[in-house]
Amino acid sequence: METADVCKNCGSITHGKYCSNCGQKSATVRLDRAYLIDEIKYTFLHLNKGLTFTIKELFTRPGHTVREFLEGKRINHYKPVLLVFVLGGIAGLMMHYFDYVEQNLTIVGGTKKEINSVKASIQWMIDHYALFNILLIPIFAFCSWLSFKKYGYNYIENIVINCFISAQLLIYTIVLTPIKYALNVNGVSPFLTTIFDFPSYFLPAWLYVQLYYKQELGFVILRMLLLLFLFLIFFVILTLAVTLIGYFGGFITAK
Repeated sequence: METADVCKNCGSITHGKYCSNCGQKSATVRLDRAYLIDEIKYTFLHLNKGLTFTIKELFTRPGHTVREFLEGKRINHYKPVLLVFVLGGIAGLMMHYFDYVEQNLTIVGGTKKEINSVKASIQWMIDHYALFNILLIPIFAFCSWLSFKKYGYNYIENIVINCFISAQLLIYTIVLTPIKYALNVNGVSPFLTTIFDFPSYFLPAWLYVQLYYKQELGFVILRMLLLLFLFLIFFVILTLAVTLIGYFGGFITAK
């Protein structure tokens, strides 16, 4: 016969291993080295399992896995917003470490001050890469919601869709950054290394084609073109705004 216990967290009477009111374990142990080791193992294994599973799915069946996530199949996935934060932080560190601005950015025309201001603005975005990606997602989600509104997903669901798209592109950036750096330092022109960027343009398209596989392909492609057009407008406006604020406001220190 099970004995009743009092939950040490909320004070409710509990039966079994977990409190039915707050979910805490009924049996708690004193914090010691064994407890800490168990917590570290659980945290690492949980992080590794969810992260690697989501990454694998995004590069094998992206649209199908996103649709399943939206429909409720979520237990094995890493949380999409947190995923963007983690990957954005890693990508930002790598781009900073491999001197992404100097290695990949060529600006033609303008005074030295203007060129340095543009580079400083882009460097600021890289230094805050995770935050920058998170801030862009609601804008991109609005564009995709407008473009695919007919197909039924609401604005919040489009935020989740764009979190997964952003994660796709961040993973590609993490892999690509050291490769491009190695090519650049060995004398390969930055212009030629941009060829490696081309696959990243097709990753979101692959996801959308799978996500809306029940719809006619021609209409999905047309809506993706509308989506791309809206993205470009918003991105150009945002980039210009950040550059102008950095140039006139002085919150970014130009080199």
